[in-house]
Amino acid sequence: MAEEQLMQAARLVSLWSELSIRHVALGMSCGCGAGGISLRLEDFELDIVDYLEDAALRSDLPAVAAYFRSQQAAGWPPSPLLVLLQQASEGELPAPVCDWVLPRVEKTLTSFKALHGGGAGA
Repeated sequence: MAEEQLMQAARLVSLWSELSIRHVALGMSCGCGAGGISLRLEDFELDIVDYLEDAALRSDLPAVAAYFRSQQAAGWPPSPLLVLLQQASEGELPAPVCDWVLPRVEKTLTSFKALHGGGAGA
């Protein structure tokens, strides 16, 4: 795997670690004082991995589909996005999987950061 991909993956591990602990408010408080629902971005981790898995299985890239099928069969580990990014940052993912997955994760995480990054503390 290229050094550039290793660095990109390491940046994404750091970005996910930073973003995953932030809160996202869903709803507003009403006049009775009942607050809205607040979730952490890490609560969306499985949704992100499900999106990646679905897109990978529909892709025309056999190595990418095979990787996600193997993860599906084995069962994703706890914190699957973090594990995926850590594997990439340590050079443990096949190059075609990194080529495919890193840009998608980067786009997703930068979107989360743009929407929820400013002022939303842990």
